[in-house]
Amino acid sequence: MEYNQPQNPYAAPTTEVLMAKPESVVANFIPNGRSTPTGRAIAWIMSAWRLFTLSPLIWVVNVVLYMILRFVAGWMPLVGLLLGPALFGFFIGALMLSAHKQFDGEPIEVADVFAGFKAPQAKPLLILGLLNMAAPLALMVVIGVLIFVVFGVSGAVGIMLSGDTNAIATMIASAGLGVVLVSLIAIALIVPVYIMAFWFAPALVAINGMSPVVAISQSFVGCLKNFLPFLFYGVIFLVLIVVGSIPFLLGLLIVVPLILISTYTAYRDIYLGDDGQRV
Repeated sequence: MEYNQPQNPYAAPTTEVLMAKPESVVANFIPNGRSTPTGRAIAWIMSAWRLFTLSPLIWVVNVVLYMILRFVAGWMPLVGLLLGPALFGFFIGALMLSAHKQFDGEPIEVADVFAGFKAPQAKPLLILGLLNMAAPLALMVVIGVLIFVVFGVSGAVGIMLSGDTNAIATMIASAGLGVVLVSLIAIALIVPVYIMAFWFAPALVAINGMSPVVAISQSFVGCLKNFLPFLFYGVIFLVLIVVGSIPFLLGLLIVVPLILISTYTAYRDIYLGDDGQRV
């Protein structure tokens, strides 16, 4: 830049504004995550509680807003089938960004729940939401194929295609082992694909700027490496959900935000090697 050149005092500022990720998030990232002890599940929840107590009302309002918008979108004819799952990427990504702000000592506000629409990663978050919708559909196709394979061994495919409800009911009743086998395979597919693959994906996309496919892969591996901590984590939240549901579901106003925030604190522990004790 030549400083002797005259400048127009009325010209618009030319400073380039960058929305860069903190260097520590990039430099400290652990590909595919690290394995952690089972007891770390408690640390994730305690760290999440500390973040929640900094702005409890805002967390409750933002989570309720997301749930209402998701519910309304789901009831919209045709469009709701795409809009509802698409909101998953935008809003869960935004809530991860909110937790990230708090961890760095910045205050959060109600408007932050819409940050996913304005973030540099808005398009990847949209794609992630659509993949979140497509995953169950793909699983249904796979399960359908498995059912035909299991029942087809006994020549029952013709019965399934015939539309004879009595014959189909008789076939299913006599093929109890096949039904059990298909059900077990379905559960084994749903858990890793639909839950593990998407658990950390919004945080990895929104904070680390990963592509949706890479984030899904990283999330799956990170969860797989921490199967026991997540099993313990799930038991704790199962108890909290039951307890929170007793007083007219009011306790869930705390439990649900805590689940979302603990997803962020677990993300820091597994992918950044950070125990979340800064707060």
